[in-house]
Amino acid sequence: MSAGAVPDLRSSSAQLNGNGGKPRRMAVVHAEAPKPRDVEELCEQFVSVCESAVDPLEIASALEFDGWSDQTVRKRYGVSDVFAIAEEMYRRVPRRPAEPEPLPDPWQTSKLRPALHGLLYGLPTLCYAAAAGLLVGRGVLSVLIVALLTSWALSQALAYLGYARLGQGDLVQAQRVLLAGLGAGMVGLLVAMDLVSVAVPVYKSVFIFGVGLGSYMFGATVLMVLGAERLLFLVLAPGVLGAAVFLVVGRPSHWEHVVWAALAATPLLALGLAVARTSPTVSFPGLGKFPGRGKHARAKPAAKPATRLLAAADLRAAMPSAGFGLVAGGLLVFPFVAGVSGHGGTNTGAVLASLPLALSMGAAEWMLVWFRRRTQRLLRNTRTLRAFAIRSRLVLTAALLQYLTATVLLIIAVAGVAVETRLVHPNWAVLPQISAYLALGGAMFIALLLQAFGSRTFPLAACAAALAIEVGRRLGVFGQIVACVGLLVVLAGYAALVLGKAVRHAG
Repeated sequence: MSAGAVPDLRSSSAQLNGNGGKPRRMAVVHAEAPKPRDVEELCEQFVSVCESAVDPLEIASALEFDGWSDQTVRKRYGVSDVFAIAEEMYRRVPRRPAEPEPLPDPWQTSKLRPALHGLLYGLPTLCYAAAAGLLVGRGVLSVLIVALLTSWALSQALAYLGYARLGQGDLVQAQRVLLAGLGAGMVGLLVAMDLVSVAVPVYKSVFIFGVGLGSYMFGATVLMVLGAERLLFLVLAPGVLGAAVFLVVGRPSHWEHVVWAALAATPLLALGLAVARTSPTVSFPGLGKFPGRGKHARAKPAAKPATRLLAAADLRAAMPSAGFGLVAGGLLVFPFVAGVSGHGGTNTGAVLASLPLALSMGAAEWMLVWFRRRTQRLLRNTRTLRAFAIRSRLVLTAALLQYLTATVLLIIAVAGVAVETRLVHPNWAVLPQISAYLALGGAMFIALLLQAFGSRTFPLAACAAALAIEVGRRLGVFGQIVACVGLLVVLAGYAALVLGKAVRHAG
């Protein structure tokens, strides 16, 4: 509505004139802008409406809202009614819709957060390196593999359930679910460890280390879901610092008890802080946004906690996450079991690649956010579905290449440190195994990207098939390269097909 068509009504109950102080009523002046003389001038006056209108009815509504009646347009322009003049204006003015105001970026996040997560994923590897010299006897590898696979599978399910409750804005219920899941996870871990210790007799120190490994995984999962990642540096400090000093000074045997105490402090701290943070009485001043579950959301305490903790549907929904944790863990640890030949033995390439692959998960998280932001920008700036499909696939390719580049740089850095500290003595023969892990890292990145967009079944099935090929064929490094490269190609092709659709990015 134009400003000139609206009278400026300034009222007063009474005004005193200069003639005896008697009140007189103020006259109201209706200011009216001059009417346009022809249709062209009328189009100029309503140019923004005409350029954005999808049909003449929008222009007619704007004219009537501004005070134009059928009688006025008939008298001035010789047309039958407002709708007739609106159709004429619609024909004369080309469509140039105004760009909408840019929406706030929902994926704005600190660049330090993914780097922080990468450190949290990679630092525990130092604990494994220090413990390798302390764990002796039969069944060490079996115990560690069972502990890792059990804790990875259950912690993925626990993370899914916790994020699901936080996504509903129910912090109290999320705390209850995480606390119950923490207890259930520990029970499941102890049962798995008891079963493997019956099948393969091991020393108590090995059993305790396996339980501690799983305990750290569960505690760290709870803290990360609740946005308390920084506390994990406090959790990791005794184990990582103790392990680092132990490795640097050459693993002296008389430090064994000190190192064991430092390593034991980490899972105990993780469990203690996780239990404290899942208490509804604890405040969460730093609880913020949670990327990776589709939308950013700030959790708010519920007025009353729900009486029912979990339904059967919740547990069924968490099963794909648990399955993915299991098969992804299997793909990561199988090279240690199979060795270079496929029938056991030391695998230096797997040792060198495992730490950078863990650290690269921070880069994967950042690339996921980067991909989200770029595709959201494409949604706003692309006018056809075909153009969006092409450009989104180019963005997907760029994200994958950036992740692989970051992983290669991490592998080079870790290998350089390992050589300088004489922890390992690599040669060119480790390149095939490192290549297999690099392809596996790219496949894991694509799988996580698909899961972030709600596609969980296909990545799980593809990873399970790749693991079955590795375990069934026992072809050593060659089989791992074939399985991992094939997995990367299949997942990347599926992602290009699925994520090229605009509807996947509308949420």
